[in-house]
Amino acid sequence: MDEKLIIKKYFSPLSHPVDSFGLSDDVAQINVKNNSQVVFNQDSLVAGTHFFSSDDPKHIAKKSIRVNVSDVISKGVIPYGYFLSIALDKTINENWIKRFCRGLSEDQKKYNIKLLGGDTVSSENGLFITINMISKSSHEVIKRSTAITGNSIYVSGFIGDSAIGLSLIKNKSLQEHLSEKHINYLLMKYHLPDPKFNIVGLLRSFASSSMDTTDGLFHDLKTLSQTSGVNFHIDKNKIPYSRAAGAFLKHNNNFDLAYFGGDDYQTIFTANKKNHSNIIEFAKKIKVKITQIGFVGDKQRKPILFDENNERISNSINTFKHFK
Repeated sequence: MDEKLIIKKYFSPLSHPVDSFGLSDDVAQINVKNNSQVVFNQDSLVAGTHFFSSDDPKHIAKKSIRVNVSDVISKGVIPYGYFLSIALDKTINENWIKRFCRGLSEDQKKYNIKLLGGDTVSSENGLFITINMISKSSHEVIKRSTAITGNSIYVSGFIGDSAIGLSLIKNKSLQEHLSEKHINYLLMKYHLPDPKFNIVGLLRSFASSSMDTTDGLFHDLKTLSQTSGVNFHIDKNKIPYSRAAGAFLKHNNNFDLAYFGGDDYQTIFTANKKNHSNIIEFAKKIKVKITQIGFVGDKQRKPILFDENNERISNSINTFKHFK
């Protein structure tokens, strides 16, 4: 396969002709005169760690887009466009690239974003994908460091679906007590996360701090807590599960998998407790499930995550780590 031909045939049609110069140059240029903030974020996905090489290329493409979209929207920002760097090994053929770009195209329409540029290289062994996303905003980003004592803690959507889906792939015996509908739902949640794009307005209106759930709910709550320098108190009984996840947990009782498993790509945020009814009403209007799962405690030099019994929440064998 020829790099220039691949770019011209598959990636150029995805690009913006003005901002990216049609992918004919080494840079992109974005007019930001009407926006006061330019926001950048980047995520990399590696075969065998974030997806399986045998996965549908469309799903791989969409997951690559969505993990980055999740970062941006959790900051109260709408994404604008992205740079894509991809390393392809000898197992990748033109049909794979065609399906991969079809996935990119579908999600570009879904999120109203465009390809701005990037790099396409060969790899001796393995598939590597890096997306650098750029956003324009007239709003300040919502930081991780600004949770306030007395705030309520919220999470969007459901927790644990993706981690449970991955466990079903790795150990098919775990599927025995689940219906086909629940199995398919959980597998798809692993392959194709669905960050709540329309949560941006809610976060801008109410959130004092926020981030997305990438590395597991409790791990990310701990990150938010430590970055803000405050204790978090979490009621495990209030954590929201889908019907499929609930059915799995009922038979397997492995709640740690849901607490620590990762790849949910939901949003956790803190907000003034006085705004609770307004937050719930706003969530209903935008059709996003929002659940209050705890409150922000006192300032602490070394913040701690507590459960509903005021016991410290420790790490689990299911805690995701990039390096072990």
